[in-house]
Amino acid sequence: MKKFVLTIISALLLALMTLSLCGCFILPKYSDPKSIEIADEIYVNGFYDNLWVDGITVAEETPPDMETEYHYWWKVDNAPFDMYCAQNKEKLYWNPSIYCKKSEYEKVKAYYASPENYDYFIGTYLKDENHIKLDEQYEEYAEKAIEFIIALDSTFGVGGIFDPFEDRKITVDVEFLDWDRVTIYRISKDGFFTTLHMELAIYNGTLYRHVSSDDSKKQTVFYCFDDDVSRHMVDAFLSYEII
Repeated sequence: MKKFVLTIISALLLALMTLSLCGCFILPKYSDPKSIEIADEIYVNGFYDNLWVDGITVAEETPPDMETEYHYWWKVDNAPFDMYCAQNKEKLYWNPSIYCKKSEYEKVKAYYASPENYDYFIGTYLKDENHIKLDEQYEEYAEKAIEFIIALDSTFGVGGIFDPFEDRKITVDVEFLDWDRVTIYRISKDGFFTTLHMELAIYNGTLYRHVSSDDSKKQTVFYCFDDDVSRHMVDAFLSYEII
C-alpha cells in the first residue's frame, strides 16, 4: 500500500518554493483554519510548537472522513488524544495540519511539550540509515542540545549586537575545517511529531551548530554548545560509532 510520508528535506524545499509564488500563501485557500467544528466539538491547531508532523500518514486510497472547501480531513488513528489531520487541497506534498479538541488544548500542548513523551536519536546528517536511538543516560543532554538549537534558530536573522548568543559564535576558515556532519533530534513516542533534523558539526571533540558557509570569503559560521552538553553528546556519537 503506497503511503504519503513526510520527507523533511523535500518538504522544506517545497515550502520555500510555495512561499515564493506570487504571495499566494496569504490567500484563504492556502491557509489552514485555526479551528473547525466536527460533531459538535471545536478542534484547534497550534499545540505543537517547534515540531514537525512526521508519522501521521494516510493511505492513497483512503477517503477523507470529511471535506471542507479547501481541506480534506482524516481522524488520526492510534493517537493519545482525539485528533484530526487536515490536508490543504492546494498542497503539492503531504504536509498536514493537526487539530485537537479545544477543551483538551492545554492538556495536549503540555503532553507534546514534555520531554518524557519522546525518544531521542542521533545520526549522520542527511543519512537516515545511520540514525540510532539513544539510551536514557544521554537523553538529558540531548534535550538540552535540542533546546539550544530551537532557541538559536528562533533568533536567526537578528544578528549584530542583538544576537543573544554572540558569545558562542565563531567564524573559521573553511579551508582548514574538516567536521563530522551530525544531527540530534527527538520523536514523540506516538511517532507523530519530530524536531527538525538540523545540521550539527563535531570538530576537535566539540559540538557546534552549523549556520552558514561563504566560499567567497572562505569562512564558515558556527555556534558552540555548552561545554557539558558538548562533552556528553560527543561521547554519545563516539560510543554509538556515528563518528
